[in-house]
Amino acid sequence: MAKLNVSGYRGIWGKDLNEQIAYEFGLAFAKLIKKHPLPASPLANGEEQKHKILIGRDARKTGPLMFSAFKQACEKEGVQFEYAGIIPTPSMLLLIRKLGFSGGIMITASHNPPEYNGIKFMNDKGLFLTPSQIEEIIKNKDSLSSEEKVGVRFTTQDNPMGSEIDNQKFRKIHIDEILKNIDVEKIKSKKFKVAHDPINSAGSIITLELLESLGCEVFQINKEQTGEFTHMPEPTVQNLEQIAQAVKDNNADIGFAQDPDADRLVMVNEKGEIIFEEYTVVVGVKSALMKESRLSVPIKDVVVNMSTTKICEDLATEYKTKLYRTKVGEPNVVNKMLEVNALVGGEGSGGIIYPRINPARDSLVGMALTLELMATENKKISEIVNELPKYFTQKDKIGLKHDLPIVYEKLKQKFPDGKIDTLDGIRFDFADNSWVHLRPSNTEPIVRMIGEAKDEKRIQSLLEQVRLTLDQQ
Repeated sequence: MAKLNVSGYRGIWGKDLNEQIAYEFGLAFAKLIKKHPLPASPLANGEEQKHKILIGRDARKTGPLMFSAFKQACEKEGVQFEYAGIIPTPSMLLLIRKLGFSGGIMITASHNPPEYNGIKFMNDKGLFLTPSQIEEIIKNKDSLSSEEKVGVRFTTQDNPMGSEIDNQKFRKIHIDEILKNIDVEKIKSKKFKVAHDPINSAGSIITLELLESLGCEVFQINKEQTGEFTHMPEPTVQNLEQIAQAVKDNNADIGFAQDPDADRLVMVNEKGEIIFEEYTVVVGVKSALMKESRLSVPIKDVVVNMSTTKICEDLATEYKTKLYRTKVGEPNVVNKMLEVNALVGGEGSGGIIYPRINPARDSLVGMALTLELMATENKKISEIVNELPKYFTQKDKIGLKHDLPIVYEKLKQKFPDGKIDTLDGIRFDFADNSWVHLRPSNTEPIVRMIGEAKDEKRIQSLLEQVRLTLDQQ
């Protein structure tokens, strides 16, 4: 059953999620927001200032229904709101922080299949909620009276805002923040040709504007914000044949593919070959470290999650800085980055985090850092990737039907030579630089397995041993 956690709430529409569930979550969130202190100064007309939240969405077709539910929840609780329209999740986080909102609601199921929708709650710092804030929302929702739950008007699937709003003023704030933190003129000088697949969702318009601001010639596919996903939305190799073909058809220097809420990014090289998603964070980390190395200051640390490629460790070692690992989940990585004042980091699923611009997984930041690295090095993206340390990486997922604590104990017996880390599920690191990580997903009812090794047969053997242990349950 779907549940709210630090990664948000996701459910199949009509089963785990509907207007009523969204409305109750909206009430619970509004009650949390109202507890935050307001500035003492009144508004110009003498009225008492109220809390105000920002609400945005990806292009999924059930998004307007959920917006209607959240709108009514805000009205019932006396919380003001502003609608940001179809917009990336990282834009929402940046806008909340820059414009002083009391919090935000992003309506998205991220990379989940089209039958899903979901919610990402954001606090006044432009960050995802803390575990204690999540617990308070759950408590608030469970404590709602019967009277509070009624009176909601759900009568139409039409967009409750009428025609979709023009959110250009919001898009510009995000784009400008990126442009002032990269070498725009160096990128412009290369006149890159870029293919782009925003999967008919939130990344479409804003990404085109950013890339054109960088002097790129852009070839977009799946660019209408209709929520009609022309392929499965998770940006993995098997789902990205269209953007690979677009790179070849247009002789592009690089291709970029986003997920529906545009926090994740996968690249395609100039040959039309899809670059494994782990390299998004690797290239971003390398770009940021190289930029920092040109300054006469100590290089700040790197933070990634437990499942992210070991190449990031190798880069941290090369640039004589420290790498930290956290539990999987963007909020966990971001919180650690803020704690140690990290330079850069992210997650191997295609999420680069560069706090100098935005302390969030941000596909637009990833594009800018990648193009800057290509321009600075004067190299094709395939050359940059080929020069990185080499590992064979494998990922898999299976249904969540196992007694994982028992599985973990059996794996400890199976891998007595592995260094054990139980921060998030269980991870084994071996002397030959291979590793394997097993954990339950934060967003789907599955168990995720990932591992790396310098030798392909070695990682195949490690993951096969994990599968056999799971099959014995």
